[in-house]
Amino acid sequence: MNSLIILPAECVDVSCAVLEGARAAYAYDPHGIRAGQRVKAAVMGGLRGEALVKESSLQRVVLELSLTVAALEPRPLDLVVGVSRPQTIKKVVQAAVMLGAKSLHFVRSEKGEKSYLQSTALLEESLREESLKALEQVWDSRPPAIVVHRSFSHFCGKKLSELEHAAHGLKLVAHPGGQPVRGAAPRGAAGGAVLALGPERGWSEAEIGAFRDQGFTVVDLGERVLRVEIALTFMLGQLDALAQ
Repeated sequence: MNSLIILPAECVDVSCAVLEGARAAYAYDPHGIRAGQRVKAAVMGGLRGEALVKESSLQRVVLELSLTVAALEPRPLDLVVGVSRPQTIKKVVQAAVMLGAKSLHFVRSEKGEKSYLQSTALLEESLREESLKALEQVWDSRPPAIVVHRSFSHFCGKKLSELEHAAHGLKLVAHPGGQPVRGAAPRGAAGGAVLALGPERGWSEAEIGAFRDQGFTVVDLGERVLRVEIALTFMLGQLDALAQ
């Protein structure tokens, strides 16, 4: 654990936080938080800094807080991802948090398994847990907004245009047969972007048509079939390289 993320409800005041029950056990074991240690810390959604461990056990951890550093600025990036297998959902959440996305939208797609929408990985508690893990890794305190959309047509027709970067900036949807990312993203472009990636089996042709109608450019990530979380990091790496 590179840092400890504290939930707002665990703060007694600006200088003290108390973790109890499962949260205390999480910090104590396996992460080895012990009395007398100083650790990087942050309040979720708030400031970052340092915490002095005043008391530590499996039942209760007391922290003296010194938080003066602002959260990292998020990327001007909105992600749209077709609902995938539960383990993939968890990996995508962690990747989106660690890469600094502003928002993450899971959307039901035609080729995605309908049962995946019932996965506990999409529950608010599970999404928060994966976000916490990723925030601890990068020592940040501000996760992306994560929304689950159970209808593709409703999302694409009513919600997609509401994303901050949907009307302005780069809009790319990954699908075989498109153009390379380097051809769709002008070199030196550093504005906002909306990236859309389908589930393991990809988007349907009707869904690709809907994205095109919204002004998206279809991009091909190559001959190798990538897992969703790998495709996400691959696309962002290409965009970062082109922005230099």
